Amino acid sequence: MNNFFEELCSKLNIDWSDITLNDLFSETELVRWLQLSYDESAARHPWPFTEGRLEITSSAEKYDYPISVKSDSIRYLTVNNKRYDKLLFEDYLKYKEDYSSGSAKFFSDRNRVIYVNNLADGFGGSVVLYAQVNVTGSVDSTITTTVFTAAEPEGDEAIVQLAYSKALGSEKLKNPAKARKERAEAFESLDGIWKRIKERQHTYQTKDTPMFKQMNVLKGGYSDEIRNRNQF
Repeated sequence: MNNFFEELCSKLNIDWSDITLNDLFSETELVRWLQLSYDESAARHPWPFTEGRLEITSSAEKYDYPISVKSDSIRYLTVNNKRYDKLLFEDYLKYKEDYSSGSAKFFSDRNRVIYVNNLADGFGGSVVLYAQVNVTGSVDSTITTTVFTAAEPEGDEAIVQLAYSKALGSEKLKNPAKARKERAEAFESLDGIWKRIKERQHTYQTKDTPMFKQMNVLKGGYSDEIRNRNQF
């Protein structure tokens, strides 16, 4: 896509080069709608290209969420290069209550606080987490790229379409029906991108290698491990 601002002006039949002379829309309004649409599109799904890697020094059980990380979005965490499994917060508390000196590699989070079992074997070094980060790109009238541009350029088109829908629904154009249609089409495009991504990700796993294991905190192990121990 070319310049986002110019594309939006084109949809509105505005000469972008003479925007200062336009008696209906200002540059500030159009840029604000583009910014809102960019933020909305980036937050629509947990896109792979909005995931970040962050590293903090291990020191205790509790850590504040980094400001840039979205709540409850930690997908993968390691300490000293060893993977820790994520538990529901209630299960994490139950484990800590039942096994006060337990050394299992578990973590959880709640209210933007990360809990890591610092009694785990080999605890120390760096805590590395992979999580969704907030997109902080600032939009102006010269923007030509977003987080979508390199991998999923359809997302760029959806951003402009969303901004167009906001203009249509404004007090200046008062066309809510068309605004709803454009907005729905933009979301359909974004959701289509997400569907393709999920389909690709689905091939990463097989029925023999589930992404998550079920923890039985009452018996101190994973459900499949407990079944194996009690098999004979």
